[in-house]
Amino acid sequence: MDSLTRKAAEHSGIRLDGTLLSAIAIPPGSPPPVRLAARELRRYLKMAVGVGLELCEGGPAAGCFYLSAAADEVRDLGTGFDRCAAFACGPCLKIIGENPISVLYGVYEFLEERLDIRFFAPGHEHVPTREELRIPAGYAMRRGSAFAIRNWVNRTNDREVLLFAVKSRINTVLGCGPWNPSLGSASCNAGNAALVRDLGLKLRGPGHNWRSFIPGEHLFETHPEYFPVSGGRRAPNGRAACFSNPEVRRIFRKNLRSYLREHPYWDIFAFWPEDVNERGYCECPECLRRSSTDWYITLVNDAAEVLAEELPDAWFELIAYHDTRIAPAESARLYRDGERMLVNFCLGYSRDLFRPLAEGTCGSPEVLAMYRGWCEWLARAGFRGRRMTMEYYNLCEWPDQGPRGRALLWPLEVIAEDIRFYRGEGMDGLGAFTGFDCLAWPSPFNLWAWLKLWNSPDLPLAELKGDFYPKYFGPAASSAESYVERLETLMGEPTSPDNIARLRELARTVADMKAAAAGTPFAERLDVLESHYEQCLLLKETFLACTGNDMSKAAALKARFLGFFADRAAPLCRYLAPYPPLWYEGWIPHLENQATELSQDERIR
Repeated sequence: MDSLTRKAAEHSGIRLDGTLLSAIAIPPGSPPPVRLAARELRRYLKMAVGVGLELCEGGPAAGCFYLSAAADEVRDLGTGFDRCAAFACGPCLKIIGENPISVLYGVYEFLEERLDIRFFAPGHEHVPTREELRIPAGYAMRRGSAFAIRNWVNRTNDREVLLFAVKSRINTVLGCGPWNPSLGSASCNAGNAALVRDLGLKLRGPGHNWRSFIPGEHLFETHPEYFPVSGGRRAPNGRAACFSNPEVRRIFRKNLRSYLREHPYWDIFAFWPEDVNERGYCECPECLRRSSTDWYITLVNDAAEVLAEELPDAWFELIAYHDTRIAPAESARLYRDGERMLVNFCLGYSRDLFRPLAEGTCGSPEVLAMYRGWCEWLARAGFRGRRMTMEYYNLCEWPDQGPRGRALLWPLEVIAEDIRFYRGEGMDGLGAFTGFDCLAWPSPFNLWAWLKLWNSPDLPLAELKGDFYPKYFGPAASSAESYVERLETLMGEPTSPDNIARLRELARTVADMKAAAAGTPFAERLDVLESHYEQCLLLKETFLACTGNDMSKAAALKARFLGFFADRAAPLCRYLAPYPPLWYEGWIPHLENQATELSQDERIR
């Protein structure tokens, strides 16, 4: 280390007890996540303490941070999954992970714990500065996550967004390119996979991609018997085939094998039927002899055998969703008894999302019954794999007339209870299709707190709020917290003229907060809160017009709704990724389709 670097390190005051820490060492040949962990530690120490330390390869030595993936050193240090530890080892500070990505977790956990740094969202971090960092003798920090699989929906392929996922202890991403059911695997390639893997993340996908495996439409003229019967005639539908035909299943396996050889990225191969509500399976007499789920299990067993031959280290994922929500009636087994299989319970889109699932209110008893049915079948089948659930908190407009979920004001109290329920059920993994492309809208709190709960389900929400609001909103913290609580309450109430009138009263609160923060670094964040408030009001007005069958007013509000984000492109593009957010346009047709049912529901009156 040259004299200039030594002088800077001495000035920084980074010391372990009385020992100056002047370097960051990693073992020679360390994998990319460990190398990145060293660079990230150096970068944040530079921002927080004011000096960059030397990076080098080598073993643990006096006066250095030592970063390494060494499972044997964390085996007895704490509980949970993807464990990491930071601890004093004489005059050396070790940050150890039980696998490469856990070294990254250890760095970020250390920075949070010792320097009060917070990773709220990409571009929205709290990095306080200080003149020195003092680490006491005997220092030890141990961390682990409550669930083995913590899944992020990869919608942007932006490195900073993926890095934020790692900072939040995500370990698996759905899609190695920007995932969208309509794209299937088209956006997945080796370059995208390398970007994700270099961060230590596992790849899950492709998801809804049966169109790649079923017989191609060009075969219809010569082999119509390959294609599903619907309405009394056979025709291609791009999502299913006549699976009672042995030749169809042979073609399915052949196409799957070709796909895996072209796209060999997956750590978890997600084998999901196409994403449609209506029945897509064949209605010929032979296919109708068995349930949709039983035919699905037949295909699962065929496909799992192919996967084991092509990608023997990968896990195979099957899904309880739409036509497969009801457990099998005839099937009695899974390939290899489900070893290296993951069952995804994707059932919650018809449950009551304003109350914990275990309470069994509104649509939740049906969802619980389907979940229990699958669990019982898996037990009978001698299942030896893992289970995960994916939730839909963005659907909170139904049945309780929010539409809070579409405003990304998720019911965190419910989320916390659900997470503890799933932990008690022995669930291995959690995921969601909600909000992971809306990183700081209206603020990062809901997403940040949600991900914290995935790792530590017993964290009190009050503690998380007390940590977040002062760091993110500064002098406006108290006003912003009380405003958001009031907004969430009003958005969660049944929509009515009175409800909207009380919502309008919040405009003064927003204006007062903006005036108080004018000219400060927090002003833009309050501008975003104002835009979000305007969106919430528009959501409520649109909801009332549609459910009240005021179609002329609904049409005008719909036009405003669809143009909302285009009219506010700056600065909102810094707060949502991708921009504009996905799935917003689809809310209007969904609402219009439900208008009659909603208007007749007694809870609206």
